[in-house]
Amino acid sequence: SQLPTWENVISQYGDHPILYGLETCQTYRATTAPADRMIGPAGMFNTGTNLFFQLMNQNCYIPEAAQSTTHEEKRRNGVRFQPPWGKHNPPATHRYKNVAKVFGVGINQTAFFPVVMIKDPYGWMGSECRHNYQTWWEHDYTDDGNGCPNLVNKRVLERVEPVEAMVHFPLEWVYYESLIDVWNKWYEEYEEQTFPMLHTRFEDLLFHGEEVTKLACDCVGGVFARKFQYIEGSAKENGMPIHEGANGLVNAMVQYGNPRNRLNGMTDRDRRYASESLNGELMSKFGYSAPPLPT
Repeated sequence: SQLPTWENVISQYGDHPILYGLETCQTYRATTAPADRMIGPAGMFNTGTNLFFQLMNQNCYIPEAAQSTTHEEKRRNGVRFQPPWGKHNPPATHRYKNVAKVFGVGINQTAFFPVVMIKDPYGWMGSECRHNYQTWWEHDYTDDGNGCPNLVNKRVLERVEPVEAMVHFPLEWVYYESLIDVWNKWYEEYEEQTFPMLHTRFEDLLFHGEEVTKLACDCVGGVFARKFQYIEGSAKENGMPIHEGANGLVNAMVQYGNPRNRLNGMTDRDRRYASESLNGELMSKFGYSAPPLPT
């Protein structure tokens, strides 16, 4: 009874998944030997990268990966936890310049095919409030969700003063106008890249997981599971999966399927600033829309 209605899901995300970059799959397969092919997630913190990895790891394998001399995974399937430059790192400043400490050493960065995960910025800000990782900005987070995301300085009333955010990436600290600016700039940078990759939404993993995973698997010449396995538990606990019932999947569906949860903790000034500052092209491209402004 807690699960969202399909009407609520459609009202926020449409009735079909969104994937961009399928036209680059043939180029990748034509330029990368089957034994050298690797696929895995990239994305800002809290965008479903672990979930994508687990879904692919359970449901897809590249047969030639078992004999690869250029990479090796626990399952020898060509599905990797992250790009060798780091899944949360901006590509222009980190691809070919950074080697991720976890599963990055010795991996051919050109041969890696990333699937870039994006999340509705309103839901993403709520996730950042609960667990900010390497993103820092002034905010207070309480159990009822108040005090966050704190996009606009509450102590300045005569003008709109965004609350500055900063992110610690491996090679640099980057300062942003606000948490909204983090989301904008991170995804704008990936949009500017021309190497083969896919882009899809976190929400599509929740509501169209099998279809999205199969398309990604087919893209790199993989073999898809005959019976799709969902990740019913949390996709991350100390970076590793747990499979203890359906609470992870159900809770995520409840959280992101209910449109009222998008505005948790936001003041009227936060809502106006977000609506005015979010990159409209990115929002439209990925099927997101800003909630109605307060009257």
